[in-house]
Amino acid sequence: MLEGFVNTSVLLKPGVYALLREGVVVYIGQSKKPLSRVEAHRSLWGRTQRNKAPGWLPIKAILFDEVHVLPCRVEDLDIVERTMIDLYKPKYNMKLKSPHPVSTEFNINVGGFTIPFNVAPAHAPLVRRF
Repeated sequence: MLEGFVNTSVLLKPGVYALLREGVVVYIGQSKKPLSRVEAHRSLWGRTQRNKAPGWLPIKAILFDEVHVLPCRVEDLDIVERTMIDLYKPKYNMKLKSPHPVSTEFNINVGGFTIPFNVAPAHAPLVRRF
């Protein structure tokens, strides 16, 4: 609509976000307002470099150069975040990693497309060959 502008409205809606550094996912998080959460990660990085950020803050200071957001409903944030962490195994999500992947089946609708997660693979019928 506005020539030369990029629509970033997705950052104003609930979603799971991925922070990347040089093309590698380094952190996955969730927020009802990803724009402010991503900015908190960015600004804390600068403060930690100047030794001005308290260590007790619940938000991690992460150096990143790309942000990707997967919009989803608030009630789906936890399971989508957990699934993305299990899938990408980001460097800074160590504390949240579980030894067992999420096994609950669920779907996410994005732009008219339904994306299934954790669907059991269809097993091919056993064929005996003699």
